[in-house]
Amino acid sequence: MRGLAFSGGGARGLAHIGALEVFLEAGLDFQVVAGTSMGAIVGALFAAGKSPEEMLALARKTPWLGLLGLSPREGVFSRRKLKDFLAEHLPETFSGLKRSLVVTAVDAVSGRLVFLTQGELPSAVLASAAYPGLLAPVEREGRFLFDGGVLDNLPVDAARLLGAGEVYAVDVTPERAVEEVPRGLLALARRAVDLMQVHLTSVRLTLYAPEVYVRPSLQGVGIEDFRRLEEIVEAGRQAARAALAKVGGV
Repeated sequence: MRGLAFSGGGARGLAHIGALEVFLEAGLDFQVVAGTSMGAIVGALFAAGKSPEEMLALARKTPWLGLLGLSPREGVFSRRKLKDFLAEHLPETFSGLKRSLVVTAVDAVSGRLVFLTQGELPSAVLASAAYPGLLAPVEREGRFLFDGGVLDNLPVDAARLLGAGEVYAVDVTPERAVEEVPRGLLALARRAVDLMQVHLTSVRLTLYAPEVYVRPSLQGVGIEDFRRLEEIVEAGRQAARAALAKVGGV
């Protein structure tokens, strides 16, 4: 079976739409989808049967930052609007999907990586996208879960778990180097998480190498830069074309 692995990366994860568009245009099909954080959102939409064109149209009309309302009780942001968005566009459970899906999350108590493959779908995707410090953990089946990108930001291993023998991985993990010094405590905290993800992703790639690795050029694009949608999606297209050309796929 052929699988996809979509990394987390906030707005940068919209590049998955462009990469997926190129893959499908090249005649590729995927039976397994694995995603983390924004990669879980895009991956779930694809597993539900949404085409790249439909996802791009949805992304264009969605006020992404507007889905995150301030909430001193829950965290920096509220999960309610994002949860409603997921419930509107996804099946109620994993069983309603057209492709096999796994999303990653982290158990806040045990500290263990969790692969979510069944049960209620919107809460699973929401848990995978619950960025530490910005969104509160999601209580699901007796566990408190948050962003899977903390431990596994490019879930090639999760795709393998579902039986994928050939994995196409799209990695939008933030770059190791940045253009300027982060300003403010929140920006520094985000930078610390980014660096942790960079190092962990590098290590995990040596352990779980995909057959095709796609790394869109997104230097200077932040996780909150949803206004740069068209640029981000095009970066995904270009990187996918280059990766397929490298392996003789086009």
